[in-house]
Amino acid sequence: MAEAPPRPFRKVFCVGLDGATFDVIDPLIRQGRLPTLARLLESGAHGYLASTVPPLSAPAWVTFMTGENPGRHGIYHFRAMDQGSLGSGLMGSWAYRGRTIFDHASRAGLKVTAFRVPMTYPPWPINGVMVAGFPTPDTRTTYSSPPEVADQVGSLMKLSPMKSMVATPEVQAEDYDYYLKRSTETLVELAQDAEVDLFCYVNSLTDWIAHKFWRFDDPNAPGYDPEAPQNGLLQEFYEKTDASLGALLEEAPSDALVMVMSDHGTGPRTERRFNTNAWLTSLGLLAPSEVRGRLLLSTLVRRAKEAVPNKTSMKQWLWKKAPPLRGVLKKSAGGLSSYGRGMDCSRSRAYRMSFHDHVEGVNINLMGREPEGIVAPEDYERERDALVQAARATVDPSTGEAVFQEVFKREELYEGEHADRAPDVILVLKPVCEFGLGSGKQIFSTVSSSRLMRSSATHRPEGILSIAGPKVVPGRVDGARLIDIPATILWALGLPIPPDVDGCVLTGAFDPELVAQWPIRLGERDLSNEQSSQDAYSSEEEKQLAAHLEDLGYI
Repeated sequence: MAEAPPRPFRKVFCVGLDGATFDVIDPLIRQGRLPTLARLLESGAHGYLASTVPPLSAPAWVTFMTGENPGRHGIYHFRAMDQGSLGSGLMGSWAYRGRTIFDHASRAGLKVTAFRVPMTYPPWPINGVMVAGFPTPDTRTTYSSPPEVADQVGSLMKLSPMKSMVATPEVQAEDYDYYLKRSTETLVELAQDAEVDLFCYVNSLTDWIAHKFWRFDDPNAPGYDPEAPQNGLLQEFYEKTDASLGALLEEAPSDALVMVMSDHGTGPRTERRFNTNAWLTSLGLLAPSEVRGRLLLSTLVRRAKEAVPNKTSMKQWLWKKAPPLRGVLKKSAGGLSSYGRGMDCSRSRAYRMSFHDHVEGVNINLMGREPEGIVAPEDYERERDALVQAARATVDPSTGEAVFQEVFKREELYEGEHADRAPDVILVLKPVCEFGLGSGKQIFSTVSSSRLMRSSATHRPEGILSIAGPKVVPGRVDGARLIDIPATILWALGLPIPPDVDGCVLTGAFDPELVAQWPIRLGERDLSNEQSSQDAYSSEEEKQLAAHLEDLGYI
């Protein structure tokens, strides 16, 4: 093996624990149940890691890979963000590949292993191994580059997305156990390759388990039952994850930089819903449609799905049993935009764009952009300013406090060639409410118990970060952001930071002498490996991907 080039660290191990939160980790460490994480946190730098807005896995993990904000890499959600459209196409790696830390390291001649990082399907060639992460069309199938690696890895899960949707919690837990066991065996084997310079792995189970089992471990969560047989499952999976992490890090050399992080945090869902369309109607910005058939159907589908969350997917059932409804179902149940759903476009000046439980977008119905826009371009800023002012003045009658934690114009959050895909205004709710599509005049309503049973956790913007290794300064790291991780990894490997990277190197986590010895270098944009955006999922792939995302409550 050739001697590694001089650089701050000979090797970087980066492990992502999707959705991991100190709210679960800290109590378990105090109980002595997470020895690996306890050792890393005690010996290294650690702190909260600010996620993207929204704190959703799709934009967050792409930001982790590219160091770019969503306005630059173009991923805001698992679905495409199409202004004024009912489009529901799912996003894939073709939108950003060629610009990731895996590509930058590969072009520099470094060897890379990227295992199960979300949003890497379809996988693409790098100098090493890439095993695609969530979501993939069939969870039982491994997708890799080079393809023969999939045969070495084998199947990591037993249940297909459709079967997982109807499985009992016990069966799902067994499948997750199997996944963790098989993944750990494969990871330990891959990590034994001493020539790998960047080893990156993401464990999505910590997120999936939280969505399914949070209410069994949190007495403050809606639907908590102290007698439920599933109580303790979430904590048990964190323990198993810690053991898996320990087995993997046994293969890390003593002079490696070890980073453990999460793309966002997690917390309990709330029983209160804020219905954006009703709020916009109360402001005189949205005019309900007199013909409500499409909205009625959408409401019926949603309520039917909520009524049978553990038996079948109502959308899939209707798709199969009622072919004449397929065209309507595509429009009523797909996409992020509510444009045209239950609204009279000819009389509406604004409409919602769904983002996340606690993050919502509102668009101005702009002439020349929306299909039936009515707001003239010269009135755009005035309308948007009025909307922002109204949002900041909106009060929750149950508390007497502001409803929204933050209100942004899109340019305050995003920049880049895809910034215009973002909603005109972004609303961030306080965590006592979540956004909904409730029809009628009721601005606040109650989330159905069946919906809370199906997915009892939601995302929080505070992820976790631990950095350990030689020349790492133990203690708190304040102000760290997810977008800073790629720049930090590239610097640690002695590589220049590309100009499109929006994040910064977390120099405060390292010995000042090391930082002085290895000053940050800025690179040039490399277009040699940029990929075209001509790829698209087949209809069957999109159906399977959507089933997995629906099972977790993402769409």
